[in-house]
Amino acid sequence: MPDITITQSTLERLKEHAEPIEDTADSVILRALDALDRSGAASAAPQGSSDKVMMFGPNMQLPDVTHTRMLAASIDGRPIAKANWARVLRHVLPLAMSHYGGFEQLRRRCPVNIVARVKEDDGYRHLPSAGISYQGTNANDAANAIVALAKDIGVTLDVDFEWRDKEQAAHRGRRAHIHLPAPSSVA
Repeated sequence: MPDITITQSTLERLKEHAEPIEDTADSVILRALDALDRSGAASAAPQGSSDKVMMFGPNMQLPDVTHTRMLAASIDGRPIAKANWARVLRHVLPLAMSHYGGFEQLRRRCPVNIVARVKEDDGYRHLPSAGISYQGTNANDAANAIVALAKDIGVTLDVDFEWRDKEQAAHRGRRAHIHLPAPSSVA
């Protein structure tokens, strides 16, 4: 039987729909799937696309995320409000700094430009929670930095996003999910 990993927030939602003593996680999921089947929610795919959500895990290369809109993101089950690539990066950098225990270790592993001081010119933004400043970057570089750091420091990362309806978008109108489980929860 396969093991699955879900975020803490998903588990809490699952518990809200469970009947004590009677239900298992599997029975609640089956009931939800039955309801989706009955409602025709299979058509909940992005407009203009009948394809399912694209899934990206820890050993997969990210696609081009230019022209995307982030729908939701969480780190270790904690949602990030008004998530976008830059905001998620701002949440991951302090975690990485704490994990590595010093600027030099972070600098060696971080694929975006950082300095160990307040710098607010040349596109840099100060991040007081980490005691560093980082240079703003494009969506692809931010996404790759987020994934690389999350994998390296061992946090669970979930990101839902969609490509905008633009001709230049890599997967126009499609949705995607990035899931990086913490090492201890890898099945």
